[in-house]
Amino acid sequence: ILSSLRIQTQAMQQDSNSRPASGYPYPYDPPQQSNANGYQNHYYAPHHNPRAILIRRLFMASMVLLLILGLILVLYFGLVSPQLPYAYVNSLSLSNFNVSNNHLTGNWDLQVRFQNPNSKMSLYYNAVVCTLYYNRDSLSETRLQPFDQGKKDETPINATLSVSRTYVDARLADSIGKERAADGSVEFDLRMTSSVTFRYGVYRRRRYVTVYCYDVAVGVPANSSSGKMVGSAKRCKSF
Repeated sequence: ILSSLRIQTQAMQQDSNSRPASGYPYPYDPPQQSNANGYQNHYYAPHHNPRAILIRRLFMASMVLLLILGLILVLYFGLVSPQLPYAYVNSLSLSNFNVSNNHLTGNWDLQVRFQNPNSKMSLYYNAVVCTLYYNRDSLSETRLQPFDQGKKDETPINATLSVSRTYVDARLADSIGKERAADGSVEFDLRMTSSVTFRYGVYRRRRYVTVYCYDVAVGVPANSSSGKMVGSAKRCKSF
């Protein structure tokens, strides 16, 4: 009996020595990582791409810079608050006006006044284009001289628009005749466009400004070829 127990104990010891330890998942050595050259590393750690890290850092720096510039612009425009210039038609006189046989002739002498409402910005007007309309039909166009305007300044500008036997359709000629017969006046529209530079210190900003002057009435009865603007100065709309 003792000999059989001794044999069983030895068999159990041999069996336990042949099995791996329960705390390690592999029966043998752990798998080894190989690099591109075929060498095996017992301890493997991924390598970060320095180019990708540089790109990420540059992107973050650019975003921070844009955010700072945006905040500066918001604060700047909040303090300066640029405003579009105002424009007024001071006077508009008409001479040698005649509409007959679908042909139009006339001379319009215009004085328009520009006002800079900005207390911190000066303005520069480059090549102001002035166009005369009747019921959305263009009659004449001229260019006004460029000019500077200081802070809170007002600048009167004179211009002349002329038409000499320009063909107009029957609809336009009939409409002008009916206005003269009914009210003794004719309403014209004016449009002025210019590239305006806003200046504040070293800051420069250019934008196109359009001024519309609607329904500027000129008293010119049917039996007369001349007339003047009805009423006082008329303010225009700036866009």
